[in-house]
Amino acid sequence: MNPSLRVALIYLVLGVIWIFGSDTVLSFFIASSPEFQKAQSFKGWFFVGVSSIIIYILLIREFNKQTKASRERYESEQLYQNILKRIKESVIVFNINNWKIELLSEQTSTFFEIPHNDIIANPILLSERLHPIDRELVIDIWQNRMKENLEGLTYRLIMPDGRVKWAFENRLYINDLENKVERAIAITTDITDYMTKQELLEKSVKENGTLLTEVHHRVKNNLAVIISFLQLQSYSASHESAEILEQSIARIKAIALVHEKLYSSSNLSRIDAREYVHSLVDNIKLMYMRDDVSVMLDIDEKEMDIAMSIPFGLMITEMLTNSFRHAFPSINAPMIKIILRNHSNLAWEFSYEDNGKGFPEGFNFRETTSIGMSVIFSLCSQLSGREKKVISEPGKGIYYLFEFLPKK
Repeated sequence: MNPSLRVALIYLVLGVIWIFGSDTVLSFFIASSPEFQKAQSFKGWFFVGVSSIIIYILLIREFNKQTKASRERYESEQLYQNILKRIKESVIVFNINNWKIELLSEQTSTFFEIPHNDIIANPILLSERLHPIDRELVIDIWQNRMKENLEGLTYRLIMPDGRVKWAFENRLYINDLENKVERAIAITTDITDYMTKQELLEKSVKENGTLLTEVHHRVKNNLAVIISFLQLQSYSASHESAEILEQSIARIKAIALVHEKLYSSSNLSRIDAREYVHSLVDNIKLMYMRDDVSVMLDIDEKEMDIAMSIPFGLMITEMLTNSFRHAFPSINAPMIKIILRNHSNLAWEFSYEDNGKGFPEGFNFRETTSIGMSVIFSLCSQLSGREKKVISEPGKGIYYLFEFLPKK
């Protein structure tokens, strides 16, 4: 209620109560006319005095209320202005009803590099700063989609000297008493430094990826050269030496295959386990020309990193080499079965089985001086693995079961 109207109503109520109440009391106690007139005069002056005091008190109370409200409003506005001065973001408050800017932070003028009063007088200057590529989209949002929810609008500004700035805009809304959208608050952050660093980072990542691809490619080519030299050497070597060279070639090919898979993949640190094992088996079968051996593969479609793939590839190579060279001298339907499982606890379980002649009777694989067997168990340790089962009997083939735990 209006303060003036409130004081007038209070005065009116008190006056009515006083007039009717006092007249009733006087008529009850005073009967003579002269005394009644004196009492009326005294009553009138008393009412004027009392009402003056009451009006004074009411006015003082209303004045104090108005002063307190004005002070609180002023402090609130000062706090609001201080926040707008200190905030790093550009803040623009639009009145959607008349499409005018009601409030503008100092950072807006700094960010758009347009004087504060010029923006207030002519908001179209803001759109003139938009980059030609982003202008059509942003102007459409500013002019036709002001009442839509908006989060994360990214666009560019171009300054008169050709510098490009990046803006990240979010929008908030203020409703009126009828819960209708009355004002829109555009909060814009200068993300130029972030975008510049992001572009440099992306460029660096791309260059590093190219360099890493080239490294894998060169390593693979260099290993191919070494393989060629070893193959040439094996042609003129003795039978025993040629077999040793063949084993070395198979091991180097297993390493080279990892680098080949890495540089031909989009992921330069991990390779597909199934694809790698299939290629490895095909290469070794071709090397020993053992198309008669049936190799059954059951490999989970998972990726393994380079730290695991190289020792694991060497481990399979050693087992396949042993099988192709020693396991099937007179076996009908020779067969090898390889299973690789990746469990939910990230552990890998690997089993290798053939139906060859198996270990000789009395053979202790733990105490053997065979390089091949030593390499297999050494590589298992390198993979943080453990031997779960090794079974072999003469004429009944061999069965290996290993588990590789994730490295801490």
